[in-house]
Amino acid sequence: MKARAVAAALLLAALAAPAHGQAPAPAPPAPSPPAAEAARWELRVGHSYSSPRALTQPATAVLEQEKGEPLYSVLDAGALLRGSLAPRGWVELGLRAHAGSARPPRRRVYGAMARAYGELDPLLVAVGGEYLADGNFDVRQPAATLEITALGGAPGLGTWVSPGLRLRWRPWLGLSWGSGLRPYGRLAAELASGRVEAGLEATGWLVQGSAVAFLQGDVSVRLVGGLFLTASGEAGRAAPRFEPDGRLGVGLGFRLNVPL
Repeated sequence: MKARAVAAALLLAALAAPAHGQAPAPAPPAPSPPAAEAARWELRVGHSYSSPRALTQPATAVLEQEKGEPLYSVLDAGALLRGSLAPRGWVELGLRAHAGSARPPRRRVYGAMARAYGELDPLLVAVGGEYLADGNFDVRQPAATLEITALGGAPGLGTWVSPGLRLRWRPWLGLSWGSGLRPYGRLAAELASGRVEAGLEATGWLVQGSAVAFLQGDVSVRLVGGLFLTASGEAGRAAPRFEPDGRLGVGLGFRLNVPL
């Protein structure tokens, strides 16, 4: 009886052990940097949804000079809810207001969006819906969007170049369908060094057969906690009006990340 028990144990062990020379099952791939950043749910106050940083709302209270307008002060606001639904997929829900009673109504922008991301190696794909309107809601632009970008393959693409060089960038190609089919491209880059952060974002659209472009950037210095002193600027033609525009602003920005 003991011999039978020992034989049975040896047989089970042989079946459970991997065959000679057979590699163990590969471990699941580690999450990419974008997926890892969205692994938990969080609410980001003071962050825009157009890029990795708060480029369209870099400061909250702003003293602003716009082309053809007197100096005035405005108040901007933005929030982003972000979280993971799958190991390689996540969603974002965002609201923003580029407003203030002193800002001319045609220059105000209100926006909302919902966007889902999925990693289809070697691409990162984003599908979403977005709504933009001017201050008087005379111009409204609801649209469905499809965007693609490369997950990696170049230094700084989507993740910091190195711990000592905190520079990253990401290009996007997209299609927006609302009043018509509108292709566009966007390139965003950011640099961080100590208390200083800088961001630049360039976007180009094909609108009614003509190419239009918009450039925006900011430089921020962290004062304490989530409080920043920020200088920002914009130039070109921005949605939803696509009218020529240019502005410079200096203000105080507040950003807050709240884990959920």
